[in-house]
Amino acid sequence: MKKLLIVLLVLFPSILFAGNVDDKQALGDLKAVKIVCDVNVGKAKLLLRRLELIDETYSQLIDAGVTPTVVVAFRGGASLYVTRGGQYVDAKDAGIKKEIQGWIDQFSQHGFRLEQCAIAAKAQKVEPADFLPTVTVVQNGYISLVAYQARGYALLPMD
Repeated sequence: MKKLLIVLLVLFPSILFAGNVDDKQALGDLKAVKIVCDVNVGKAKLLLRRLELIDETYSQLIDAGVTPTVVVAFRGGASLYVTRGGQYVDAKDAGIKKEIQGWIDQFSQHGFRLEQCAIAAKAQKVEPADFLPTVTVVQNGYISLVAYQARGYALLPMD
């Protein structure tokens, strides 16, 4: 019985939150928000999950009547997954890389700004020309993160 309960909670987490669950208190009368997501996860499955969470957050804001402006800033190990071709990731992660790039395409269609830190690219030994065409390479991702926050963007760290 205990195993069945665990399986149900894993498969259907909404069971935990039966009843009223909303963000009305936090959102109040907000009509728009600005978010910069600091994405530096180098593990394929975890990176994929982080991108799914960005999309879920975006969708929930839209559903709540709030217009989000989103920047997704890639650095660290995440840099390897926003590249063309397969030379930067293990063959076993190629399928996940394709899923990650599907999210990047979707984010681009939503009007997200997608940035890649050139310092991180150099550290990961990725040529700037090898990044996806929807991703803008910036000189220093830290400068971008600081500048967006100074302009009122909320920082969303994505470990």
